[in-house]
Amino acid sequence: MKKVFFIGILTILCVSATFAQVRFGATAGLNTSNFAGDIEDSKFKAGLQAGIVMDLAINQSFSIVPELLFSQRGSKYDGLNLLGVKANFSETLNYLQLPVNAAYKFDVGYGSKVFVFAGPYLGYAISGKTKMDVSAGDKDHNRSESIDFGSKAGETNPFDFGLNIGVGYQYQKIFFKLQYNHGLTNLSNSDNFKQTNTNIGVSAGYFFN
Repeated sequence: MKKVFFIGILTILCVSATFAQVRFGATAGLNTSNFAGDIEDSKFKAGLQAGIVMDLAINQSFSIVPELLFSQRGSKYDGLNLLGVKANFSETLNYLQLPVNAAYKFDVGYGSKVFVFAGPYLGYAISGKTKMDVSAGDKDHNRSESIDFGSKAGETNPFDFGLNIGVGYQYQKIFFKLQYNHGLTNLSNSDNFKQTNTNIGVSAGYFFN
């Protein structure tokens, strides 16, 4: 998987030399994510995303926009109550992501553009953690464990692949985005259980050139 990221980044850098205009920038924002599939009663969980972005302009209206991001996914379960014991459970997956979107921009004047975009993303989990907060009477217990990634039963599949779609606004070098990400890869290594990522993100960014 690391080779896939390296080849993808190298390809983007080589291809960028053929475009009329290449812009580099930084971006950061918030995610609200959850698991889809054979999951019950899970809720959306807040997370962060940040990284670098390139805008490879084919013409004034159409661009290819790759990004390299640190992006958090996960979910939470609040208020599980059994025999007077209340438990809040959360799971956080930290990904290195490489989305590549095609963006179409509409010039609305005064240096402003509205754009729509869509495309695929690749993700690889670099770390993860589960956390449980248990309240029993007047006592609280907190416990956290690292998630094991791999291809074995009981481990979490570190590879993620999915689709992006979204809208945004750009004013000169500043931009804002609202996007939806839908994972297509089963994070569970069991054929009898399906768990995929789903996410809504808002972000802002700045182009340096």
